[in-house]
Amino acid sequence: MHKKPVYFILLTTIFLLTPLVIRAQQTYSEPFSPPLDIPLYLSGTFGELRTNHFHAGIDIKTQGREGHKIKSIEDGWVSRIKVSPGGYGKAIYITHPNGFVSVYGHLQRYNDTIQQFVNDIQYHRESFEIEVFPDRNEIPVKKGELIAYSGNTGGSEGPHLHFEIREEATQYSLNPLLFASIRVKDFYRPQILSMSVYPVDSNSFVNGKQDTVFMEVAGWGDQHKLKLPKPIKVSGRVSFGLVTQDLMNEIPNKNGVYEVRLLEDTTQLFCVTMDKLSFSTARYINSMIDYGAFQETKKRYIRTQIDTNNLLFNYQQVLSNGIYHFEDSLTHRLIWDVKDAYGNQALLPFEVQNDTATTTFVRRTLIKTPYFIQSNATASVKNKNIELTIPANAFYQSFYFDFRQFDTDSSKLSPVFKLHNSSIPIQKNLTLSILVDGNTLKRIDPQKLYLGYSAKNKYFYSVGGKMDHGSMVASIRNLGYYQIMVDTLPPVIKPINVLTKKDGKPLSRIKISIKDNQTGIASYRATLNGHWILMEYDAKNNLLFYEIDKRMKSGDNAFELVVKDNVGNQSTYRKIIIR
Repeated sequence: MHKKPVYFILLTTIFLLTPLVIRAQQTYSEPFSPPLDIPLYLSGTFGELRTNHFHAGIDIKTQGREGHKIKSIEDGWVSRIKVSPGGYGKAIYITHPNGFVSVYGHLQRYNDTIQQFVNDIQYHRESFEIEVFPDRNEIPVKKGELIAYSGNTGGSEGPHLHFEIREEATQYSLNPLLFASIRVKDFYRPQILSMSVYPVDSNSFVNGKQDTVFMEVAGWGDQHKLKLPKPIKVSGRVSFGLVTQDLMNEIPNKNGVYEVRLLEDTTQLFCVTMDKLSFSTARYINSMIDYGAFQETKKRYIRTQIDTNNLLFNYQQVLSNGIYHFEDSLTHRLIWDVKDAYGNQALLPFEVQNDTATTTFVRRTLIKTPYFIQSNATASVKNKNIELTIPANAFYQSFYFDFRQFDTDSSKLSPVFKLHNSSIPIQKNLTLSILVDGNTLKRIDPQKLYLGYSAKNKYFYSVGGKMDHGSMVASIRNLGYYQIMVDTLPPVIKPINVLTKKDGKPLSRIKISIKDNQTGIASYRATLNGHWILMEYDAKNNLLFYEIDKRMKSGDNAFELVVKDNVGNQSTYRKIIIR
């Protein structure tokens, strides 16, 4: 075995002398039954990397259609019901006596008893969107009892069941595949797609440059290899990144993995494991991945470096916060070790070597601005027209902030302001305030103004905002380009199915499209003969539905739909429906 560098001797000594809490893989023997009777194939795995969050459950395929029977995995009681146009759509939460909570999302509808319970509350509150917490004895259920039917509601992109198991005490989501009774067919190894090496500071170099190096990977299983196999030349402190995915039997889906480790020989340098997740730390995914590379390439590189303000608890036994310094002249053999929840393994060995050819190094010039943001301190960026207020720990690292103002032509209501760039992630909301010109306020209703955002200064969309002492103020979580905009156009209402018997076709459902291209739909209200009726809202498809029921009488019925956008523009649709 080759001699270890001083750096690793020191770290190994520290770990031998310091007590470590290393979380071993937890498995569960609870006799839960599967939530579906059909074979379980997954379109999404636990801990999968998603936009601004980790996937907190598994997505079970439902054979491309809705209406499969969903059953309770164990005795318990319905402890929460939520109906929303986005997110999990129609969801149900069941608390079990053994300390777990099961969650079922994107449902088409509930069983008859629960559906009537939900409808009664919706009509009482005159709202499609509800959230209720029934008492323990209000809606008991038995193991294997029908509770709902699978669907495609909320933010779902196709028919499936989103399924979770949570710890009741902590509300942490647990990996369902660690439960022996929730089994899927998976004998395939994960796949490693790409690797990255990062120079960490101004004295760090990779292959003689201070730029990130991205490397393609070939091979399969335990035979992965870099397409350019020569040792990677490094100098100073560096970190690494990896793109990987999991494959399963009989399905084409490419899902997230369970564990990613980096080792040198038998020494573990880095590990992240997806056995449980906290919703309060979900956004730290933007620190774990190479956020800038994701913005440019849509590839999510899992980074070894743990940023100062990254509080994700899924890291295990990470040396030196995932930053490494190879100071000797030896060639160091490192290996990526990737596993899925069933232990199927993929390996990628590679070599790094300290580069001493310092005279050939290409040093990047650090661009300094008047605004240096300390990650652990409050800050503000402002001029006479704008102020950005930054709370402490809003960013994961300290950096120089690029702030510019671009004056525009008279057709614009404000200058365009560049707030650094969209490659820097934000953990906490920032407060943005842009002054509204006095002449604008004289000719435009201030209630119609909003703040527009664009990542690349091309297409701006609304991030809201309210007038406050002559300025538009909004809470933001993206850096990029901002300006003041105006929305005077009302939402568009388009009837799709309001045919009546008089039109020659029987009417079983009213179906209407509602859309607002600027500030978005804020609210809608439908009435029949002056009384509120339940119209389900499929926000992703801009659709409203009313299933004809006893509230529609024989003969003439006066239907009215009022839709408002987020700055108060309103549209109304009326029709006499004959039944």
